[in-house]
Amino acid sequence: GQQPADCVYGEPQYCATAMPARTGAIPLVVKSYEGRPIKIEGNALYPGGNGGTDRYAQASILDLYDPDRAKRFTHDGKTVSREEALKFLDDLSKKFVANSGEGLAFLAESSTSPSRARLQKIIADKFPKSKWFTYDAIDSGIHQRAATQAFAQPVKPVFHFDKAKVILSLDCDFLGSEDGAHEHIRKFAAGRKAGEGMSRLYAVESLFTLTGANADHRLRMAPSFIKQFAEAVLSKVHGTTNQDTGGVDPKWISECAKDLIANRGNVLVVAGQRQPIEIHLLAHGINSALESIGNTLSLIQAAEAASADLKNFDASATDTLVILGGNPAYNLNWSPKQKLEMVVRFGYYEDETSEKSNWHFPAAHYLESWGDAMTSDGTLVPIQPLTQSFFGGLTELEFIARIAGESQANPYEIVKTTFAGSDENWKKFVF
Repeated sequence: GQQPADCVYGEPQYCATAMPARTGAIPLVVKSYEGRPIKIEGNALYPGGNGGTDRYAQASILDLYDPDRAKRFTHDGKTVSREEALKFLDDLSKKFVANSGEGLAFLAESSTSPSRARLQKIIADKFPKSKWFTYDAIDSGIHQRAATQAFAQPVKPVFHFDKAKVILSLDCDFLGSEDGAHEHIRKFAAGRKAGEGMSRLYAVESLFTLTGANADHRLRMAPSFIKQFAEAVLSKVHGTTNQDTGGVDPKWISECAKDLIANRGNVLVVAGQRQPIEIHLLAHGINSALESIGNTLSLIQAAEAASADLKNFDASATDTLVILGGNPAYNLNWSPKQKLEMVVRFGYYEDETSEKSNWHFPAAHYLESWGDAMTSDGTLVPIQPLTQSFFGGLTELEFIARIAGESQANPYEIVKTTFAGSDENWKKFVF
């Protein structure tokens, strides 16, 4: 055999890729020896980045070598060949082409991939009677839904903690458990330089979090009272008085509101993902009243959700359910096979949902996959494989393309078609 091009045994290779996430991909540089990724770091060359990641990105390389990951194609619990499984997908596509997708439903996790969105549109056009539902074990779309409702257009917020002089966190652990923490940490640290320009952080929370630990002023509060607190602050900002302070010392609210008002235009109020949409709307109300929109809070255009509400799922009108990722049998305590003729599962593990599915297709790790995704600020980034799939798993794009009956199911070609640029621009994009 021949030695691979640009590969010297014993010398590491560094490849750029990205880790897909619910609300935005994380640009990465991955260290690899002889085709085996061993270390993940952030991409410092990414515009606005500093080479930062979060704990989930660091831990994701362990998933690649997880001995419990799905390794086989199964039908009714029995192992079948890859060829037999792919033939089933081709037959499934032909079946629903004939009836315009009647009885076909998809249940997918959230994604920022433009290629998946394009394939979803192809499915909607080819199978107009099919249904597409989106669910996540943790609701990560609350920020976009709240901003869309508050500003009457499909937008998502981008928080600039580095530009804020005063920050008020309403049960928002933006330095710890919230999505996008790798960016928030960098921006927050940039505004915490010792001296006259150092920002101040007020944290109102029910649990002790990393954000609360870094706060200049922290107030412990039951979740049920956070709404009254936000309303009281908004009233102070508008120059009115709200008698219901949720049992909080009025002086705490007054001093917090006074600090916000004194720094008009340079303040940022954020609400946590676990808070209801009413709290997020109050936060946007305070930000708008203090002229923060366009400075500490930017709004970028967001695609409107092209999925139906899961509450409207009708098992009696569905004979085939395709599940893309997740584990709804566990997270939703849901047993889909009870009333459905066929359940087809695409997943990374053989878990509770796999046990209730007729077919299971193993998913490839993102370090084994071609793909694309958007970062939280709306930048398109490539997802490039560092190694071939260890166990012959499929990428999500290939799986969806086969159900859609597309002639081109190669994920590389799917991403390149979505990119729709010149060869020169494509090479710049991936390299």
